Amino acid sequence: MEEGGAVALTTEEIDALLEGHDLPEGESQYKFFRPTSDAVERWVEYAKGSHDCFYLGLNDIDQKMRGVWPSDVLVVTGRAHSGKSAVILSSMARNLLEDPDFHGVIYTPDEPEILVVSKLYALLYQRNLAEVEEALRTEDEVVLNEIREAKDGFLNRIKIFPNALSFSDMSEAMRECEDYWQAKPRFVMVDFLEQLPGAAGYEGVSTVLKGLKEWAEMENLPVGLIHQSGKGSTRGQSRGMDDGKFNADEYAILQLNVFRQRDNPKLSDVERRIHSVSVSLDLCKNKRPPCHVTNPPIDYFMDPQCGLVREYYESDIPGDDRWVE
Repeated sequence: MEEGGAVALTTEEIDALLEGHDLPEGESQYKFFRPTSDAVERWVEYAKGSHDCFYLGLNDIDQKMRGVWPSDVLVVTGRAHSGKSAVILSSMARNLLEDPDFHGVIYTPDEPEILVVSKLYALLYQRNLAEVEEALRTEDEVVLNEIREAKDGFLNRIKIFPNALSFSDMSEAMRECEDYWQAKPRFVMVDFLEQLPGAAGYEGVSTVLKGLKEWAEMENLPVGLIHQSGKGSTRGQSRGMDDGKFNADEYAILQLNVFRQRDNPKLSDVERRIHSVSVSLDLCKNKRPPCHVTNPPIDYFMDPQCGLVREYYESDIPGDDRWVE
């Protein structure tokens, strides 16, 4: 045979080349294909109320959403300082208190780790942080014991990454969390969209939103994404799916608008007092049939001392104007 020509392999040579290249047991031979039956099994599992689904602990909203399921992206929109992060952090604190197996991850290039830790502590123990800091200066034993308990318990089941990480780095960080905890996180919070790498302008935000949706699908985790309202947003009101900048609803399975009715200049004095401690939630997008939304939005209580968001009871209505701004 001429030099450089094709050489026919014998059956024995082919078998020898293939030897050792068998797929490990249980590993798929396909790169993209997965049987649809896998999705059916996961749907049934989640619909039954699997612990893999994340609940806010706000009954009316939870009933309409039926939980944030793995691979769902819940986009939480609202004006700056309207309570967006407080809603999600309150729900994470509630899950930490109620479920000893709950673990969560927070990617927050918007805030330093120490600030988020202190907010979570305040929510867990319903403490005013200014009073806590004063108690620490006087070596208050009750507060010190609470912080020790939180450090080794509740807060050891949360990891906060205060850096703007790429999606590949976020996945690597997840593997490190899983290795440390020997458990998979149940929920991921991203605060906030435009602080992520590449999220500048309409095209940038759209690309990053699409990337986050794909990342949530790949990681098979429920994700809560904080996003600022557009400039056309109105104080004290919800603009529905138009609320987020740059068509933020585009890739959301669920969209929740957060606003403070106290910012509405048309309130009466009585209404202003009632809403001085309220936060309103508008579930304006829900792609899970039958696609229930809130109409009108639902008012919840936001504790002015610690920021905890919970059900609003008649006994919570202030008797004076101390919280009116």
